[in-house]
Amino acid sequence: MIRDIIKKKGDEISVLDSNDKLEYLIDLAKDCDGLEEKYKIDKNKIFGCASNLWVVGKKESNGTINYSFDADAFITKGTTKLVVDLLNNQSISDISNLNKDDFKPLGIMQLLTAQRQNGLGNLIGRLIDLAKN
Repeated sequence: MIRDIIKKKGDEISVLDSNDKLEYLIDLAKDCDGLEEKYKIDKNKIFGCASNLWVVGKKESNGTINYSFDADAFITKGTTKLVVDLLNNQSISDISNLNKDDFKPLGIMQLLTAQRQNGLGNLIGRLIDLAKN
């Protein structure tokens, strides 16, 4: 199910050229809620990113999880919003069965610098871990 959602979103944005995809990520970043300062601690930080990124997950009683995040760079914030929006309100068990390669259909990895690619991989790993634990 989630893999289908990821593929569908990848198909939607595949019509955009590289510059338009980056602009899309920046536009997504402008529509983000921040994260309370009390959550901006090392425990919630995604290391390996080109900028500061914090993510927290809240498991719901219906078996889903919702993520909140904040970052200090538009590309990072927009990329995170893209991924988090796909996973929010999804089944914890479905998210737990994902891996980093499942997000390749989004087609955004090649737009990012090596350090941002590393950060995106670490972000995805963290989101999956938050669902598992």
